Amino acid sequence: MPTRAESPVGAFDEARHQLCHRLAIVLREGQTGLQIRFVQTGQSEPQLWIYTLQQHSWTKRDDLVIADELRSSLQELLEGLFRQEFADEWTCHRSEHSDRIEFELKFSRDRITPHLHGDLESYLIGCLSHAHHDSGQDSRRRMGFRGQR
Repeated sequence: MPTRAESPVGAFDEARHQLCHRLAIVLREGQTGLQIRFVQTGQSEPQLWIYTLQQHSWTKRDDLVIADELRSSLQELLEGLFRQEFADEWTCHRSEHSDRIEFELKFSRDRITPHLHGDLESYLIGCLSHAHHDSGQDSRRRMGFRGQR
């Protein structure tokens, strides 16, 4: 029987869990997000590098490594987040270069602050899961009706 990380859905969920765990570490350090690079060097499998913004420059973080077997699921997750049109809690930007694809995932400091001392990982999982179960009701798209009922 395949383990949770071996099944396609399990690998996707595990990638989301691993990403949220790394995000929680970074957000508790006072950062607002991170950059994830999928770097293609030669014929080998793409490498996964994670960076945080420190003193106005991106710094590689070797302590935030995500397992290689989750690399494709993580990229699929980030592609989905990038395609989301709206999110109140976070933004995701994507850029493609000749040797890498970069995703910059940032969270709103105002929305994160109340959760920093609680179960931040669960909050982040909920925020990023919202992308797959979006009812379209985030505040930037919510419209009020001021007519008669």
